[in-house]
Amino acid sequence: MIGLIAMTFRAIAEEIYAPGGEELRYLPEGPRLLRGGKELGWVAIQHSADATTGSLNRLGLGSGENRTLALPGRPGFFAETETPGRWLVGMERGLVLVDWATGAVEELGVTVSDDPRVIINDGLAVAGGVLFGTKHLGFSEPIAALYFYDAAARRLHTVLDGQTCSNGKDLRGNRLIDIDSTPRAISRYRWDAATRQATGRELLVDPADLPAYPDGLRPSPDGESILVAFFDPGAVTDGCARMYRVADGALEAEWVIPGSPRVTCPEFVEVDGKVKVVFTTAVEGMPPEIRALAPGAGSLYIADTPFDRLPAPPPLVKIQ
Repeated sequence: MIGLIAMTFRAIAEEIYAPGGEELRYLPEGPRLLRGGKELGWVAIQHSADATTGSLNRLGLGSGENRTLALPGRPGFFAETETPGRWLVGMERGLVLVDWATGAVEELGVTVSDDPRVIINDGLAVAGGVLFGTKHLGFSEPIAALYFYDAAARRLHTVLDGQTCSNGKDLRGNRLIDIDSTPRAISRYRWDAATRQATGRELLVDPADLPAYPDGLRPSPDGESILVAFFDPGAVTDGCARMYRVADGALEAEWVIPGSPRVTCPEFVEVDGKVKVVFTTAVEGMPPEIRALAPGAGSLYIADTPFDRLPAPPPLVKIQ
């Protein structure tokens, strides 16, 4: 059964960080609470519609100061490794290691495709490696895929193909949740850790019941629900995020992001002893008339949650 209505919590977000220039507003994504819990890492996938470069960023949750590290390509996601300050990054069509102290970029020799129509998108560190997807740059052809990178063997496995824009995901035990944004699909699969394959697809929520295109997601602290950000390309002022129960797709909570309808991803943080959620939002694709309606587009937002503890963090990636 999908699409049940059981909403019990609603909150309105407020701006926490407004980039000074349009470059960092264009396509913020993939926020992650960094080790130590004091900073939020995030990627600016590209700095304009025509740009083929982007950056890594880290925002001080207490200071509000944001540090930027320019990259020679478009980063889709990052994951912290066991070495502090050394991040594994999905950039363009390959995986690299980036050193924050020096800015050095080290190729890992892992390439997902030679097709210039696809680049790496959302990713998640999991036991043994990284689960990440790609997207078709035109968001219309099912030529993207979901991959598992075995960090010990330095080997890439194709988990799912035929996707258009592989986005938010959560893996726990033998259950995989995966978002393919363009068909508005939030799907649940059975995960086989031995073969790195996902089978038995079920829609978690009817696409017709979603308010816009689902983008990034984060699991609730108990792992029984997922919080999904929605990218709305329409002529609207506010954005939204919703939390759904994995067991039956019931709607449990909703967040409103005023002044920024293209919400890309949530992340749970702790501020002043309270569990909050931060949302990245984007300007990507906005014509001037919609940009005028959305003064907060591209800013990061923060809101209350109904939780009293953070979800378990993803593991640190071990690079052999």
